[in-house]
Amino acid sequence: MEKLFKNTGNQSQAVELKKTAHKKHILRAIYFNGPLSNSELSKSIKLSTPKINSLLVELIEDGLVEELGRGDSSGGRRPNIYGLVEDGFYVVGITINVTRTIISIYNSCNKEVSGPHYFPIKMQSNIEIFKQVNEKLEEVVQASNIAPNKILVAGIELPGLIDQKKGINKTYFPDIENLFDELKKIFGIPVFFNHDSKVRTFAEMHFGLAKNKKNVLMLQADWGLGLGIIVNGQLYAGKSGFSGEFGHLPLADNGVLCVCGKQGCLETIVSANAIARQAREGIENGNSSLIKELVNQDLSKIDISTVIQAANSGDQFAISLFSKVGEWLGRGMAYLIQIFNPELIIIGGQVAVANQFILAPIQQAIHTFSNRDISNETEIQFSELGPKAGTMGAAAYALERISK
Repeated sequence: MEKLFKNTGNQSQAVELKKTAHKKHILRAIYFNGPLSNSELSKSIKLSTPKINSLLVELIEDGLVEELGRGDSSGGRRPNIYGLVEDGFYVVGITINVTRTIISIYNSCNKEVSGPHYFPIKMQSNIEIFKQVNEKLEEVVQASNIAPNKILVAGIELPGLIDQKKGINKTYFPDIENLFDELKKIFGIPVFFNHDSKVRTFAEMHFGLAKNKKNVLMLQADWGLGLGIIVNGQLYAGKSGFSGEFGHLPLADNGVLCVCGKQGCLETIVSANAIARQAREGIENGNSSLIKELVNQDLSKIDISTVIQAANSGDQFAISLFSKVGEWLGRGMAYLIQIFNPELIIIGGQVAVANQFILAPIQQAIHTFSNRDISNETEIQFSELGPKAGTMGAAAYALERISK
């Protein structure tokens, strides 16, 4: 990020380093909060308004900040408002999961200027996968006419057990001790990664329903089931970064064998993959459903979008599947509510698209299995960021890491 700033050369290295750190803080504050006044930046960064003003003048000269005019006043002179120059810099957000890879590029105002671009690159335990992703990123950058030297950093959301402190993905790359360094070599820019549910929770925390809230849980009900945790306004990771493996709680007796090796994990009932599997099994066992027609009798093509389409058309079998999913999600959420006492639980991922079918059974299960005095304090909402929470969260997470 330092390459963005013009070094005057008139001050000592220590002074320049301190000034650079302050500039980073200003850029970060505006990126995450939108245009701000001098006084708002002063409160956020804990610097005097004259110092902030001096730094803003330099950032304007650097071509990174611009004055947007006068803001509202609560009395006295209306303050000047400062925002980021849209093409001042860019950040990359990447999703890599077990079904595909998605790449998006965001400008300095957090606007998606290229993407989402979808590629059939699936997560695998081979470092070569990142070389394939970088090749696609280079194609995207070239097609977008964005100057490569203006791309500061890339963020990647990944599945697996991720130790942030050591930079290890224990599930897919257990033998690579510092994956951050390896990815920087491959991509040619700093790269930061984190677990998908934490990345999406980070997006909700800064740009979504969790903004300005202190205690929030984010359920990522997608091909798997993950949990992001916000405690006292901070993203909670746990000792090694492994918190949030909610989907692998074995809540169902004699249930299906999970990919983790245990039986009856919640993920085997409520994830997108589980819903598609249950639809196939139900139809094979004689249930009549529109789903069969939607896939032209080829049951192997059933996925959650097919089941949602059938439910939206009034298919009773599909609706009953989501009713069951909602009940089991609600059961699991009852545990979370009584442990964390959150003010809000956000549900995101592909399963959340079926919100009209799962909300009522979720609420009924919560009322059945949790203390009413506690559960009444928790609001349930579905993510408004939708699928873009992945790449947006990854890009923003990486920018925060590089600007510290």
